[in-house]
Amino acid sequence: MKCNNRLTKALALVAVVSLTASACGSDDDAAPSTDAAPDTAVPDTAAPDTEAPDTEAPDSDDSVASTEPAGNLPGSGESFTVGVILPLTGPAASIGADFEAGLKVFGEIDPTAAQMDIEFIVCDDETTPDGASSCALRLSQQDNVDMIYGPVISGMHAGATPVLAGGPPSVTPSPYVSVEEGDPIFSAAGRASDLDRTTLEYAAERGFERVALLATTDTTGETAVQNIQAANEDLGLDIAIERMGPADVDVSSQINRLLETDPEYVYIGASGAAVGVALQGFSQAGSDLPTALIWSNTTKGFLDAAGPLMPTETLYGVAPSWLPENIDDPERAQLIRDFQEAFEAEAGVPPSFVVQGAYDAFQLIAAALLNTGGDSEAIVEYIEGLTDFQGLNWLLSYSETNRLGSESGNYVMMRYDPDSGSWSLAD
Repeated sequence: MKCNNRLTKALALVAVVSLTASACGSDDDAAPSTDAAPDTAVPDTAAPDTEAPDTEAPDSDDSVASTEPAGNLPGSGESFTVGVILPLTGPAASIGADFEAGLKVFGEIDPTAAQMDIEFIVCDDETTPDGASSCALRLSQQDNVDMIYGPVISGMHAGATPVLAGGPPSVTPSPYVSVEEGDPIFSAAGRASDLDRTTLEYAAERGFERVALLATTDTTGETAVQNIQAANEDLGLDIAIERMGPADVDVSSQINRLLETDPEYVYIGASGAAVGVALQGFSQAGSDLPTALIWSNTTKGFLDAAGPLMPTETLYGVAPSWLPENIDDPERAQLIRDFQEAFEAEAGVPPSFVVQGAYDAFQLIAAALLNTGGDSEAIVEYIEGLTDFQGLNWLLSYSETNRLGSESGNYVMMRYDPDSGSWSLAD
């Protein structure tokens, strides 16, 4: 097959986005760790921590996550430090820059954060597990921060987990993390199992009986396969599954085998450049089936590069907040618009859902500090006791045995129109 080299190169530029969804998760999203605990000594060459710009925002009495008057809460008017672990250098530097822009916007617009003086100390994990571990050690033992945000990439989070397990409490926006019961580590995101189940249920609701799943052989694809198979135990659809390598440039054989099963619906369980290769393969095979993609593939760079290859109906499972006009709560809808507009002004491009979806982890940290005054044990007890905590995007519930948030109800299916660059709720 003759490949479109220009397209392949363009998609390779956004392949780092796949890192945000690259950790293996079982049916309940608890990813087993196969890495040995990294050396936690701070290397002499580690990049110095950098402080984010002043994050105080104008006073506000309103908050999506907290409705108590500021003066009645333990953390009101107090000063706190929050460590932030981001990949500012290395292969994922571009996504790290987006997260840093999101952090700045959060500090400027969030009403809960406005009730306190929060200093964010940013540490570059260099897109390595050892770097993430070193950041966690420095932030917890040298900077003595009250809480930690991140790491934001699952593989980096796995490297830092042995340090994070010793506290202070931390919150990551990644749904692909492994957490031991009792560790002060929490995930603030819609679960991957919820995403995959929603994607398959949509096919069943449309009356489709035959589904083709093309998944990468990395942990992103493995997670999708496991979750789809688990969800199908109740749905009973005919699912044909083929695998592709993350770096494959020709998947025509796999696609031909899938099309021989006469599918009515396609799900590509992959992120980054592999999705472009898959879309190209289906297009060259003459297929124009409804096709669902993972929300890690929502950066402007990816959408621009892959748009010409997308089928007539391209679908994503995302939170309803991706379209703020569909949110019934006017206050939350306005905060979503404020974030999207402020992020684009700061970064020069619209936010991907990867970045917008990460806002809630900052909200959870701010709410925990405001409601507890910063005591570590009180923070853990506060988060464990949350039921239906409404963030910007996710509705989150926790318990002593649940560190990963709500099991279901956080996703809807949306259509993306590459010609107009617009989104709409899928029927």
